[in-house]
Amino acid sequence: MTGQPYEQEWDVVPPGSVPPPPPPAYGSRPTYGAQPTYGAPPPHGAPPPYGAVPPHGQVPPHPQPVPYGPGWAAVPFAPPAWPHGPGRPGTATTAAVLGFVTGGLTALVSLAFLVAVLTGAEDDPITVTLLLGLPCAAGLVTGAARLLGRHSPTVLFASALASVVVLFLALVVGAASQDADDVAGFTAFLVFALPLPVLTAVFARLPRTVGWAGSRA
Repeated sequence: MTGQPYEQEWDVVPPGSVPPPPPPAYGSRPTYGAQPTYGAPPPHGAPPPYGAVPPHGQVPPHPQPVPYGPGWAAVPFAPPAWPHGPGRPGTATTAAVLGFVTGGLTALVSLAFLVAVLTGAEDDPITVTLLLGLPCAAGLVTGAARLLGRHSPTVLFASALASVVVLFLALVVGAASQDADDVAGFTAFLVFALPLPVLTAVFARLPRTVGWAGSRA
């Protein structure tokens, strides 16, 4: 103050003489208003026991396993596996095919000779002897069919061997009762007719064929 009447007096507390308020403590946050109060969370229910079906759906039942019983016994068992493979060996197939071919040709030739004998066109001893080929033909066809069904090749082998015996028997009979021309003609026929029954007998008696047929039981 200067004591002059026209001069404004200073404030009682001059500016800058009061210290500013202290800053808020670290970590405190000024309150801007009342915060909304949230309710307590509802308590969780107990978990359903293991294996219980939830109420909102149903689980389809699992299929029951088929029990072992008489139904399994009704299923036929597969044939035992052969040591050389589950299929039919080629030797057995060849023997059966040769049996059908040899039996069919023998039956045709024997039937032709039978007609010739019945009609009187041929009645020589060779032709009559060759009529024994009819039962041999029946045995060849039967044995071939049995071998395809995995039965013993004994019938096929015996019938093929009997066919060979009949051919040689006819040759012996012809040589004893016919002239040389007839014997020579029949010898040529024998050369063409003999390989089929011989091959059939050989293939029917091979160890692979016999072993495959014998492993059926």
